[in-house]
Parts: sequence; C-alpha cells; structure tokens
Amino acid sequence: MVSGIFFYWTSWIIWVLITFFMKKTKKRLFFACWILLSISFSRFYITLESYSISVAFLIILGGSIILLIKLPNLMYHLISSYTITIGYAAILMWEKNAPVWMILPRHIQIPLILTLTIILLEKSLYGRLSICLLGVCGGEMIYSLTLFGYGFQESIGEMHFFDSLFFIIVILAILDILHNGKNKLFLFMENYKGLVRWRNE
Repeated sequence: MVSGIFFYWTSWIIWVLITFFMKKTKKRLFFACWILLSISFSRFYITLESYSISVAFLIILGGSIILLIKLPNLMYHLISSYTITIGYAAILMWEKNAPVWMILPRHIQIPLILTLTIILLEKSLYGRLSICLLGVCGGEMIYSLTLFGYGFQESIGEMHFFDSLFFIIVILAILDILHNGKNKLFLFMENYKGLVRWRNE
C-alpha cells in the first residue's frame, strides 16, 4: 500500500462527517479546521538544523495538546499519553532491530497493539483520541530523535506515521459506534419488554 493513501481517505471522510453531521458548535469548527490544515500541510516539512519535521505533524501535536487540556483529570491523561509514547517508541525500536518478530504488517500490528492499550487506559472517545494523538506524536519524536543520535536521518512525521495514526483513530471510532449501538439496543429491548409486560397486565 502506498504511504499516505489511508491517511488521505480517512481524513477526508472524517472531515465530511464532522462538517455535515456534527452540531454547529465551536468544537465542530475546531475539528474541521484541524483536519483540513493537517491534510493541506501533510507534504510540507520544516528543517531545523538537521531535523526535518512535518508541518502536519506539528498541527496534530498542537491540536492534541489543546484537546487534552480541555479534558478533566489532566494529570491522569498526561500519564496515559506518556504510556502510549513509550509504547509506540518501543514498538518502532523493536521493529527496527528485530523485524522478524512483526507477525502482521506494521500498518496493522502497531495500531492494533496501541488501540488495545488505549482502550485499557481510557473509556471516553475524546479521552482516547487525546491520549492517542499526543502519545503517538510523542513516540514518533522520541523514535526519530533516537535514530538521529545514531546517525540515521529520518523525518519526524512521514506518511506511514499518519497512516498508522489514522488507522488507530478509525478503530477507536468504530469501537465507540459499536458500543453506543449496543447500549441503545439493550435500552430498546428493555423498553420493549416493559411495554409488553404492561400490556399483558
């Protein structure tokens, strides 16, 4: 799969869903502008001394910080983000040193491992998204800077990074939809049973 294809497809789909289906609030405006800026600047890079950083990476990182600050229990979410940071960087190091242990393709195995960890750490969708975005961005920075220390030149925020990140976001969104659908179904069944019982009486 060509790097970046999944990122562009999913980000445009998410942008359309947010723009046309979310209620007209400041939150919708923030998310729509955030995603649109990430798409627009995904191919632009800033060079600081010998480091090359994606502009879209900085936009996502900045937005994730804003999203995290607005959540309650800030300290817990920061610790959770740090856990994801260390986990993501460790997986990338593991892949670099021993790729034979990667059972599935990287764009599938890495998101699955991180998604499972995020689900264990947080229950709400916004909380999961915030620790996911900040944690994965932090892990990408640590990984790239560590490689640079050993003489490897690798840009921070390449397209395969965005593919993995948005794969995690899609999985989290699907799980949240399924969870809400299950709750609504159980509520409907309970109401239906109550209605049938009332009519029988």
